[in-house]
Amino acid sequence: MKQKFLLTLSMLLLATSCNNNNDNLTILTPTGAPSLAFYNYYNDDNYQTNSTPINIVSQMTENGDDIIVIDTIKGIQTINEGAPYKLACNITFGNFYIASTGNDDNNIMDKDDEIVIFGKNQTPDKIFNLLYGSDYNITYVPAVSDASKCLISGKTLDLKKDVDYVFIAQPVLTNALNNNKNASIYQNIQELYTQKTQKELIQAGLFVKNGTSKRQINKFLDNLENDINVLLDNPSILNEKTKDIDETLLTNKIGIKTALAIKTIENNNSIGLGFKMASDNKDNINEFIKLFNLTIDNENIYQK
Repeated sequence: MKQKFLLTLSMLLLATSCNNNNDNLTILTPTGAPSLAFYNYYNDDNYQTNSTPINIVSQMTENGDDIIVIDTIKGIQTINEGAPYKLACNITFGNFYIASTGNDDNNIMDKDDEIVIFGKNQTPDKIFNLLYGSDYNITYVPAVSDASKCLISGKTLDLKKDVDYVFIAQPVLTNALNNNKNASIYQNIQELYTQKTQKELIQAGLFVKNGTSKRQINKFLDNLENDINVLLDNPSILNEKTKDIDETLLTNKIGIKTALAIKTIENNNSIGLGFKMASDNKDNINEFIKLFNLTIDNENIYQK
């Protein structure tokens, strides 16, 4: 009887240990759209966010987090440089738009119009060149937050020139539109990209550190996919999940006010949230990386 009790207790402890291991995965994501997928982890000490992409990329080392979310291109480039990670899935699929400031007289983006793009030689710049070419009057700004300032003011950051159009992303687009009543959405970049390439635009990728328990990862990914689907079906669940978190702390954590996040999801999922396993999404990924002249080794890139 005593032996049976001890055996049962041992099995219970082992099961508890296994369940706890599922909660011990460390996660690092950007603020903004990708962070919304992790609403069930906001109170988890193992979940951290960072607003600076280069800081996230620098963590893709042997001592880095088990799960890292970053722009798919940056992640693949870092793997090609030796980072011990694999691409498991994509969780955002583009939230880029061109917005009009309201300054353009004919409301058509012409070659002589002043256009602001954030991220020179980065994803927005590459996509713009693919879709429109390079023969435009372009002023580059470092970050999407700077693009937002230009859309709100209708001027370049130094306030010296009027701006006609701004390449921008959600969710800051919604906030900018609220602050410039003359501004409007001119072009949905995702739709234009699909028309041009017959493929789907991709953005954030979830990368898994080599050696992390496959069982844990599979369970985590199943839960994450379900969480995203629940959020897309019922965006107001964010209110329920965050009601006990201080608003300032929450905004610092995810970089978005809850009301704004909900609004962008309710607006036809303009924030581009979703879930696709990378191994099932290779055609779209391979088309996208052509913009960056990347070569990939499927064995080295994709999580199996």
